[in-house]
Amino acid sequence: MANMIPSSTKEFHDSRGEEKVFYALRGLPDHITVIHSLRWLHPGHNLKLDKRIGAQGEGDFVIFDPKQGIMVIEVKGGEIWCERGEWHQKNRKTGDHKVIRPEEQASNTAYRIREEMIDRAPHLAKLLFCHAVWFPEGMPDRSNLPFNCPSDIVLDEEDIFRPGQAIDRAFAHWRHALPNRGQANEKEAKAVLNALAPSFSLVPSVRRSVEEREEQLVQMTREQGRIVTFLDEQHHAAIHGAAGTGKTMIALEKARRLGGPKDQVLFLCYNNALQRHLQQFHKHPHVTFATFHGLARELAGPGGSLDDAERKLLDLLVDDEPLPYDHLIVDEGQDLTDWLEFFGNRFRDGTFYVFYDRNQIMQAGNLTWLDSIPCRLVLSRNCRNTDEIARVAYRAGGLNVSPTLGLSGPKPILHVVDTIEDAARLTEKLLVSAREDQKAEPHEMAVLTLAPPPEDSPLSSMSPQGLKLSRDPTEGSVSVMTAWRFKGLEARIVIVPDVDFSEAGDTKWRNRLYVACSRARQQVHLIAISAGQNPASAAMVFSDSDKARRTWRALAKQLGAELSQGGKDDPVQEH
Repeated sequence: MANMIPSSTKEFHDSRGEEKVFYALRGLPDHITVIHSLRWLHPGHNLKLDKRIGAQGEGDFVIFDPKQGIMVIEVKGGEIWCERGEWHQKNRKTGDHKVIRPEEQASNTAYRIREEMIDRAPHLAKLLFCHAVWFPEGMPDRSNLPFNCPSDIVLDEEDIFRPGQAIDRAFAHWRHALPNRGQANEKEAKAVLNALAPSFSLVPSVRRSVEEREEQLVQMTREQGRIVTFLDEQHHAAIHGAAGTGKTMIALEKARRLGGPKDQVLFLCYNNALQRHLQQFHKHPHVTFATFHGLARELAGPGGSLDDAERKLLDLLVDDEPLPYDHLIVDEGQDLTDWLEFFGNRFRDGTFYVFYDRNQIMQAGNLTWLDSIPCRLVLSRNCRNTDEIARVAYRAGGLNVSPTLGLSGPKPILHVVDTIEDAARLTEKLLVSAREDQKAEPHEMAVLTLAPPPEDSPLSSMSPQGLKLSRDPTEGSVSVMTAWRFKGLEARIVIVPDVDFSEAGDTKWRNRLYVACSRARQQVHLIAISAGQNPASAAMVFSDSDKARRTWRALAKQLGAELSQGGKDDPVQEH
């Protein structure tokens, strides 16, 4: 039995004749390959053709016999007749009829295949490329065929019962017409089949693997969708969620839904970097993105100190002075706890939502008002981080790991270096490697410090080759700033170059480490300096046991990270 490609099919384009030919050709010897319905496109500028062919076409059947050559067969079924040298076909269902050119169709496909083969392997030009037509539901008058349809290459309904003889007859005609064409050896036969019916596996690029994870990470979860819908019926609400649970995504969606010509929305956050990001990528005609201090200066007017502006803002809120906003949404509300009660009272007749994470409190504040608001909702599913990053971030903060989307990625890596200079050099190398090897765009990377580095620190003068650094999130630049300033934002790759585990007993330090790690969507690098640090105390803190192993490797394991093994591109030595 012939090697049929596909091996079976039910798609015969509503042609009983094509179906008959398919099953007839299946009975050819097993050294023959038959391809059904081979579609082709014009190669455009990629290949110069000497013959005019259409933009696209299809060969009903392509037969490859290594002993004889390649033959394209065009099948025409139904009611067929020839009039003044033109073939006509009548549609049995509709009664419509049209002029057809089966020989030209088959010839064009054979020509297209030949030119493609020769372009790929010039030595294949020696093979016989030919064509035939088959009328499986009738018998044409062979004594009066058009000049372009010699009898030997015209097959009919009787040939259905002897396909091998019919194919041999057509090949014999072309061997006589083109006597210098030869057979295909085993190597050439493989080349022909690989061109006609290639077999390969799609190996996703590093960049595409990353993009697929990105696409899954940005999808709104059912939990988030339910909260968005529920909030449509709530005018005041506090929504708590750990890092990565989609607070900002929901806040933006609510702002978009609320905004209108008669409904001006104020979207308030604390960080300048987050405000600029929102304004750049989520601009809306009826939504104003502002920082708390920016709002104070805007409403208080020019002049005066920041303290003066805050006092004037407080007076406006307490005295119920008119404001140009109807609704207020506060993101990262844990940084504005002292003001929430005043905002809530001022927007009592509008919509007031506060999104916050009690685990990210970096300034002393009172959560009493948040805890007393009647409508309190909790986001529990992390939809920003991969499982591996979520584990490290939550362990860093001493929190229970929240449910995630179940997406896996690279494990965070703990690098241990000797000096701050080594930390800066390693950071540069990691950035360059991410750009060159992982095809990461500059704005997809962030270097987040747990404390502001001194001006004379090597971390303040880094210059990775071919990359621009910026102290604010900017398209085309790597963000370099403190984790606190980057709150509310995220990056594909995060590097934390100043991890001082001697501070692991400080809750605020662990909070900053939690914030830094949780900014990363797909990859985290933690860099610790061995000088002056002893992993023993940190290992006990993160394991909550004085029985824990007191090595860098054990500490990395407790965090859920891998310890770098060093190498020429990473000056790490295990301690």
